[in-house]
Amino acid sequence: MRFRRRSTSTSPVIEAHGAPTVQAALKAALRDVVGPAAREHGFKGSVPNWRRNTDLGDWAIVNVQTSQYSSRESLRCVVNLSLAPQPWLAWTEARQGPLPKSLGESYGLYRERLHPSGSPAGVYAWWEVNDPDDAPDVAADIQCQLEQVGWPTLERLLDRTAMVEQVRAGDLGFAKREFHGVFFARAEAVLLSDYGPSAELDEQLSYALEHVIDSQRAHAMEFDDWVRKRAASASS
Repeated sequence: MRFRRRSTSTSPVIEAHGAPTVQAALKAALRDVVGPAAREHGFKGSVPNWRRNTDLGDWAIVNVQTSQYSSRESLRCVVNLSLAPQPWLAWTEARQGPLPKSLGESYGLYRERLHPSGSPAGVYAWWEVNDPDDAPDVAADIQCQLEQVGWPTLERLLDRTAMVEQVRAGDLGFAKREFHGVFFARAEAVLLSDYGPSAELDEQLSYALEHVIDSQRAHAMEFDDWVRKRAASASS
């Protein structure tokens, strides 16, 4: 979907080093439009990433991703939303090693994308910038989608209780329970581990072990042991 607005004004930031590129135009527009809104919602950072965390160590991330096939004259972009609860990050670190200082959106347990206004349901449309003058309208529509969906979703999921409810509802953005039952059982178990041992925790761990494929059983046993130790520690 293409947004276009002609303007007679020029930006010295964009043109200081020669002909403007669509990348520079979009970066400037996002900085001026999305940046202030992000700060109003408690997010810190700069193009293309803004982050917000809680006292519990949960992170919300907004990322503007451009297509690898973009050029100086044309680019496509999409907005990634990510919510990474601290227990999920702790398990990721235990499994993979130290995490980067600045988390990328790929570390989220909940991951979703925003698309241009008017995109048909189920169609993964991207914003297009085919001229520097398109950038302000694209940035404005990105902010519109963030205001309507993005900021409210992430702010809600930064509440741990709401995040548990989101898992139980079977919706983690890209991942749905109907296709990823073991993943959802593990996700809920990780979150519940912060509250100590419980029947609900046992239920999720049992499901994860009973339904895992044979090639993943060693990993499943490692996960089960880690979660139970974390729960025991939380109750002591």
